[in-house]
Amino acid sequence: MKALYICDNKEEWGLLSNLFKAHFSKIELICALKTSQALDYLTYEGPFGIIMIDASLKQVNPSDFGEQILEVAGERPLIFVGDKVTVRDRIRDELYLGHDLNAVIYKPYDIDHFREIIQTSLNWAKEEEFEQSVEEFERTEMLPMKLRNFYLFEKIDYDVYVELTQTKYARVIAAKKPYTHNTIQNYAKKNIKYLYLKKNEYLRFLEESIDDIMNGLEHTQNPKKIISLQIKSIVIIHQYLRSVGVSDSLIELVQSVIDKTTQNYQSVRTFKNVLAHFPRINLDIAEHSVLSLYLCESVCESLSWNSDITKKKLGLASILQDSGLTNEDLLKINRLDDPHLQMFSEEDKEEFKNHPAIAAGYSQYFTRFPEVDYLISQHHEMPNGEGFPNKLNANKLTVLSCTFILCSHYLARLVCSKVKSENLLQEVYYQFKLMYNTGNFKEPLVALEKTLRKIH
Repeated sequence: MKALYICDNKEEWGLLSNLFKAHFSKIELICALKTSQALDYLTYEGPFGIIMIDASLKQVNPSDFGEQILEVAGERPLIFVGDKVTVRDRIRDELYLGHDLNAVIYKPYDIDHFREIIQTSLNWAKEEEFEQSVEEFERTEMLPMKLRNFYLFEKIDYDVYVELTQTKYARVIAAKKPYTHNTIQNYAKKNIKYLYLKKNEYLRFLEESIDDIMNGLEHTQNPKKIISLQIKSIVIIHQYLRSVGVSDSLIELVQSVIDKTTQNYQSVRTFKNVLAHFPRINLDIAEHSVLSLYLCESVCESLSWNSDITKKKLGLASILQDSGLTNEDLLKINRLDDPHLQMFSEEDKEEFKNHPAIAAGYSQYFTRFPEVDYLISQHHEMPNGEGFPNKLNANKLTVLSCTFILCSHYLARLVCSKVKSENLLQEVYYQFKLMYNTGNFKEPLVALEKTLRKIH
C-alpha cells in the first residue's frame, strides 16, 4: 500500500520516512514537494491508502487543498500534520474535529499517537477500497466493457468488476467514487482487456454516455475538447453496436460526430492543426477513426468535393471501419499476408479477416448514409490488387473508395511509424507515393499531398 505526504520542506520527509520504516515497513511513502506534483501522483501513481498534508504548506491553504484532494481521489481519510499552533491557525475545525475519517498528527511526533492514527487509516482503506469485494453472478448477468472506456471518465454511476472465474467477480471501481488512470493502467499491465458491468447497468451506462457526449458536442467550441469527445464517441459507438445494435440515439450520435468534424475543421483549417489539437494517448482504433474523419474532410476540401452526402459516406466509413475488431493490436496489420499476423491467435486472425464485412453489415442499418457498405468492405484493398477481400486493383475501385482507402492506410502507417520527426507526415507520404500513384488513386494522392502541405 502507498502513502502520500505533501510537504514543501524536504527536511520533514526524512523524519516521516523513518517513522514509516520503523513502524509500518510495508507502506511505501511517496513525498510531494508541490501541490501540482501531488495531484499528478494521485492521478497516475495511486491508489493511496493514506494521504497526509503538512499544515505549514506555503503555496496554498492546506484546508482548501485537502478539499481539492477529496474531489480528485474520492472520500477517504486525510491526515493533517503540524504543530498545534499551525494546525489551529490553518486547518478548519470541521475538516478534522467534526469529521469521522480525518485526523491530526501533532509535531513533535508522539509515537503511540502516530501509530494509532496511521493504523485507523489503514483499517479504513483495507475495508473500503483495497480489499476487493468478491461477488458471485451468473455470467449471463454481466457484460464485458473494453478497458479503454474507463480512461474516458473519472467516475461512473455503477460498480465495475473484474472477472475472476466464470461466476466470481471482484469489484474494482465503486459506483460514484472517483478513480485514477493508474487504476486502469494496473489492469492493462496485467493484460486484462475487459472489465464488467451488470447487464442492466451496462446498457444504462451506454445510453447515459451517449446523452453526455451529445450534450458536450452541442455546447463546446474548443477544438481539443471536441476531438476528445469524438474519441469517446467512437469507443461508445463500437461498444453499443457490438452489444445492442443500432438505435435512434446511436444514429443521432453518429450524425453529430460527422457534423462536428466539418465545423471543427473549418475552425482549425488544416490537418496539421488537427494533429496539434489531438490528444495523443493510445493511438488506438478510436483515435484512428477520428483522425480518419478529419483527413477525409481535408482531402475532400482539396478535391473540391462539397457534397454533404459524400462527406457523410466518408464520415460513417471512418467511424465504422474497424468496429469489427476487438483486439486493438490488429490495427497495425493491413494485409492478410502480413507476417506479423502470424503472431496473433487463430481467433484474432479470423476476426481480422472478417472485420470489413462485419463493419459493412453495421453500416446498412444507417439508412441516412447510403452505399457506405462498399466503402467499408473495400478498405483493405490495395492498388496492386493484393489486398482483401476481393483483390480489387486501382482500376476496379471507384475514386471515392480510393480516397477512403488512401486516407485509412496512410493514417495506419502514420500512427504505427517507428520514425518520429518533424517531417513525418511528408516522409510517410513519399513512401505511399510509390505504390498509390496509379489508376483511380492518382487524384486522391495529389489531394493528400496538397492537404499535408497546407499551412493555413
